This record gives sequence, structure tokens and C-alpha cells, in this order.
Amino acid sequence: MATFVLVHGAWHGGWCWRTVKTILEQAGQTVFAPTLTGLGDRSHLLSPDIDLDVHIADVVNLLEWEELDDVVLVGHSYGGMVITAVADRAKRRLRHVVYLDAFLPADGESSASHIVGLMKPGATQADFDAEVARRRGAANAEGGGVPDTDRLFDIPEDLKAQREWVKRRVTPHPVGTQITPIRLSNGGSDGLPRTFILCAGAPGRTPFMLLADRLHDAPGWTYRELDTTHDAMVTMPAETARLLIEAADAEGE
Repeated sequence: MATFVLVHGAWHGGWCWRTVKTILEQAGQTVFAPTLTGLGDRSHLLSPDIDLDVHIADVVNLLEWEELDDVVLVGHSYGGMVITAVADRAKRRLRHVVYLDAFLPADGESSASHIVGLMKPGATQADFDAEVARRRGAANAEGGGVPDTDRLFDIPEDLKAQREWVKRRVTPHPVGTQITPIRLSNGGSDGLPRTFILCAGAPGRTPFMLLADRLHDAPGWTYRELDTTHDAMVTMPAETARLLIEAADAEGE
């Protein structure tokens, strides 16, 4: 049996893992699904002062205070920023790191610059600055940017109950976390067994598809796909849980 720590993406909260968490626990696993500061059930803490380092501390402190070791650390979407830094700081506590349609930043990148760099090869500093300015401009008075509820993470229209559930629960995401450069001094998640799970059913070309091209045959990585859109933990919870259990049992490929 394994201990899982599930880190959600932007605009979400620990709530998004509800069904996956239940499936894992029914299989005998231990599961933590924290909500990052300023989001979900902690949305009352939303503030312009929340940056990426706060979210990293949320998860590192969970590992420390719960005295967790041999952990399968999972990040979805923006959560890839967080788990990469957590792995950098708490590598000794981890068994495996799973990127579920998630970012894999290099030292000095923010999620904003990471997306620009993936989607626009040859991007200039002006391109990066424009994206930071756009995100700052989208922030509300509390420092949060609102989600695109029209597109709603590409959850299919025929999954009406799931779409409505997610729409009711998404909250503004602290913009400071999206423009803070990540600082890595220990190689991020390098050196640990890692899995990248692509949500291959998203319409159009996503940043995660571009990462998948890079990681598909990369040494030290296990590569998997789910035929669903971005919020796989909502649209395919059983299949997502199965791949997480597989990762817990893997030594890397």
C-alpha cells in the first residue's frame, strides 16, 4: 500500500479529487488531498500576497507535519509547478512523482512563462512580459484571476453533472502564484521515478501535449495517456486512480 498526496491545479481545490480519493482509499491506500492557500475551502484566504512559494510550503509542511515518507506525489495542471518544487525540497520523502496533464518547469520559470515558452517557440522577453501583464490585469481586488467557466477545462457537454459540479466549486486563483519564478536547487523531481499522464482527448493542441512529445520516450519516465479532457480526475476517476496505483508500484521505465 502507498501514501498519495494529490495536488490540484489552478482554480480547483482538494475537492476535485473526491472520487479518485475514495477509489484509492477503498483499495487500501492512504490519501491526502490538500487545498492550496486561497482556493476552494480556503478561498477566504485569497490575497495578493499569495505566491508560488506559499503553495509550495502548503505541501512541504503537509509532508513534514504528517511525517509522510515513501509518498507518491501527484500534481494536476498548475500543480506540476508545486510538486516540482516540493520534490526539490523534500526528495527524501518521495517514492514517485506523477504529472497528470501538468507543467514541468525549469529553474526560473513561472507557470505563465512556461506556457508561453511551450506554445510559442522563440518567444521574446516582450512575450513573457505581456503574459504576466495580462494575468495581473485579470486579477480581482483580492488578487485572484477568474476561471474560464465557458470552456470549463473542456469537460464534455454530455457529462452535465460533472460540469455543473466543477462550475459550482471553482474559485479565483491567486495570480501571484502564476507569475512567481520557481527556484530549484536540487534538480526538481530529477532522480526520482516519474510518470507523465497526458489527457489526450483535449480539443486542439495543449501545452501538455507539447510536454508529452518531449517525455514520451525520455529515460526515467513512464508515459501514459487517458482518452479524456483536462480534468481527468473528474471525467475518468477510476482510470486515473488505476494509473496512480500503477505508478506507486513502478520503479520507472
